[in-house]
Amino acid sequence: MRLIYLDNAATSHYKPFNVKYAFYKALKKSSNPGRSGHKLSLQNSLFVWKTREKIAKHFGDIKPENVIFTKNCTEALNIALQGIIKKKSGNVIASTFEHNSILRPLHELEKQGAITLTIITPENKKFITKKDVEKSLKKDTFLVCISSISNVTGNKNDIEEIGELCFKQKILFLVDNAQGVGHIKINMKTSHINFLAFSGHKGFLTPQGIGALCINSSLLPVPIMYGGTGTESESLFQPSLPPESLESGTLATPLIYSLFAGITYIEKHFDKHKKKVKEKTEYLISLLKQIKEITLYTHSTISGVVSFNVKDFDSVQVSDYLNNSYNIAVRGGLHCAPLTHKYFGTLNSGMVRVSLSFKTSKKDLDILVKAIKELVKNKHRF
Repeated sequence: MRLIYLDNAATSHYKPFNVKYAFYKALKKSSNPGRSGHKLSLQNSLFVWKTREKIAKHFGDIKPENVIFTKNCTEALNIALQGIIKKKSGNVIASTFEHNSILRPLHELEKQGAITLTIITPENKKFITKKDVEKSLKKDTFLVCISSISNVTGNKNDIEEIGELCFKQKILFLVDNAQGVGHIKINMKTSHINFLAFSGHKGFLTPQGIGALCINSSLLPVPIMYGGTGTESESLFQPSLPPESLESGTLATPLIYSLFAGITYIEKHFDKHKKKVKEKTEYLISLLKQIKEITLYTHSTISGVVSFNVKDFDSVQVSDYLNNSYNIAVRGGLHCAPLTHKYFGTLNSGMVRVSLSFKTSKKDLDILVKAIKELVKNKHRF
C-alpha cells in the first residue's frame, strides 16, 4: 500500500535533489571548517560563511556573524533564552500557543527565580495579537516570546504588529519560527524581531540536525556552552563575539551545505509552493467541514496544518487507524504544546494533526477523508 505522508510539520518528507546532492558533495569534501589551514578546510570555512550570508539575507539583511548554527530550533531557542536572561531579569511574556522548546526553558528559569513569567491567551480564540501582548505588559517586562505559526493549529500569530509594539516599548522580541520557514516571509528588521530561531528539516527541506539562531540586537546572549571554536585558542575563555562565542565544537558541515541548498530551492519556488499549499489546505478543510463528527481547530491555510478531532475517538486512536488501515502518516497526541491543548480542552484527547506539503495531491486528501468517514460510520468496530 502506498504511503500517504501528511506529517510535514514534524519533518518534511520530500527532499529536493539539490539538497541531497549538496549533502553528498560536502561528504566528498569532508574536513573540519575553521580548524585547519589546508585547502579543504578553508573551502568549507568559506562555504559556512556563505551560508551565514544566505540566511542573513533571507531574514532581512542582518549581520552574517549573528547567524549561529545549532542542531535544531530547540537548541537555538535555549541559547537565546538562557543567554539573554544571564544579562537581564524581570518579566517575560509568552503565549499559551508556544511549544515546549519555549515553555520548558522559561518555566525552569521562573522556578530558579531568574524571571517572572506571564502566559497570555488570545482574545479572538485563534491567534495572538498585539492587543493580547499590550494588555499584559508589566513595568519590568523585557522579553516577549511568540511563535510565528502554531505547531498545533497552524494559525499564524500577528508577529509584525507585536514586533512594532515591542520596538516602541524597548522590549526584546523573540520568535520561534520552526513552523514558519518555507511558508511565510519574515524580515527581522522591519518586523523588529531581535531573535529568531528555526530548524532546517521542516520548511527548508533539509535532513534533520541543523538549525540556527538569528540575532538582530546589540544585546548578545551569554554562552551557555563552552569549548573549542578554532579561534583565540591561546585563551582559556570563550571568544566574546559571535558566531564563535555561541558556537562550540565542530559544525555539521554537510548539513550546512544542505541548508544552503534548501533555502535556495524554497526561495526559487516560494510563490508556487505557497499557492499549492493554500489550495490543498482549503480543499481539505472544506471536506472536513462536511463531517459533523469533526471538531476543527485550524483557521488558517498558510502552513498546510489542519488539526481536528473525531467525536468519540482519541487522536492517537485516529492516527493509529489511519496508519494501520490506510498507510496514512499523520500525528496524534499533544504535539509538545500542553498549554495549547489545555486552552482548547484537548489535554486528554490530543488532536489529529494533518500537515500537507506542496507535494500532497488532492487524491491523497480524498483518501484521508474517505478513511475518516469509514471510521465514523463503523465506530462500533473500534
